[in-house]
Amino acid sequence: MTPPDSPANTTDSRLLWGPEAAGDTDYAARWRRRTWQLHGSVVLSHLYALLLFVGHAWAGYAPWQALGWYALWIGAGMGFITWAYASGWSQTRRDPGMFLAHQLIAISGTLGLWMAAPQVAFQAMVMLLAFSADGFLARRRTSFWMTWGCTLVAVAAIVYVLGPQMRMTTDTPAGQLLAVAVMVGGVFRCSLLVTYFRGMQYRLRGAHDQLAGALARIESLARSDELTGVANRRGVMERLQQAQQAVERQGTPLCVALLDIDHFKQINDRYGHDGGDTVLRAFGQLLAAQVRAIDCVGRYGGEEFLLVLPGTTPSQAQVLLERVRQHIAELPWAQLVHADLQVHCTVGLSAYRLGEPTEAVISRADAAMYAGKAAGRNRIVLEDAPALAPAGLPPAGVPEGTAAQRDPASAKVE
Repeated sequence: MTPPDSPANTTDSRLLWGPEAAGDTDYAARWRRRTWQLHGSVVLSHLYALLLFVGHAWAGYAPWQALGWYALWIGAGMGFITWAYASGWSQTRRDPGMFLAHQLIAISGTLGLWMAAPQVAFQAMVMLLAFSADGFLARRRTSFWMTWGCTLVAVAAIVYVLGPQMRMTTDTPAGQLLAVAVMVGGVFRCSLLVTYFRGMQYRLRGAHDQLAGALARIESLARSDELTGVANRRGVMERLQQAQQAVERQGTPLCVALLDIDHFKQINDRYGHDGGDTVLRAFGQLLAAQVRAIDCVGRYGGEEFLLVLPGTTPSQAQVLLERVRQHIAELPWAQLVHADLQVHCTVGLSAYRLGEPTEAVISRADAAMYAGKAAGRNRIVLEDAPALAPAGLPPAGVPEGTAAQRDPASAKVE
């Protein structure tokens, strides 16, 4: 049962430093390990400070009795915190990092010894600065600022009352050595914390880069067709919208082509879905190889592919599409799928008109493509234009050897 004052039952359980911050067991384990490491560094800091105070007492700057009470207070406090971490009791509290306990023990002990021995004021002030670096253990920012706000008030009061008795311990060689040792200890402790957090920052940056890479791959997968390798419907529609915006700004031409593999259902029925997948894959790869970097090829749905051709006029697009149509017919389908297979496609082509929605230009390309289907397939049809049969093939419904075959323009399109 969760204790009533545990972080899980508070209305604001987001901690600056706590096992609930990420909500997973791996993070909680890492948090406990790092907490022990930091607790160990705090204990070592207290031991170092105690040794310095012993040096001050030995040099005559502090009374031994005050030093004894300081040692007893710090020992009892660190023992309590060690027990709280080891038993798991701290994790049932609202302050799982024991920030307040750490700070109250350290600050009260230092201030008490400072009042009992004003001559060690220099070490006391350096210690307080070093302990303030433990602010990341605070449960909230307000906890940190309130703790150290009260501490600064206490420091000001001590300085006001005991100021005349305070002095640097540099009047003797022993005192000079102790002053240097105090600075070395303070700088060393702060340097360790800086190194620790710089390492954490580098790890976070590495994790951020990995996450950014993973998100980029996910974005790519979300816009790519897994089978053909070209853009999926979402990806090609986004590219079309971008091209539309560029046309509206610059007034450049934009063409859209809708390509449909002829008799694809029969291909699936006769050669199976593996054969159909092979056709789709080769079709998509060929389209991607024929277009420019600024163009976009996408699988629009089923056996339909959408080409977005920015900066391209209808006449230029027809040249490209005729080349694509011929390459598709010339692919070695017999080696790829079956000896009897021949693959063709019907293409509907439309040009974007300023101010219209993207659905309109696609709709006209779709209508042109269906007109090509009705006219006999394997051809390119420009919107509002007659379906043009490829070279060497008569229009649909015209027997070979007729005058209409020799002069396709004289043939009536159904």
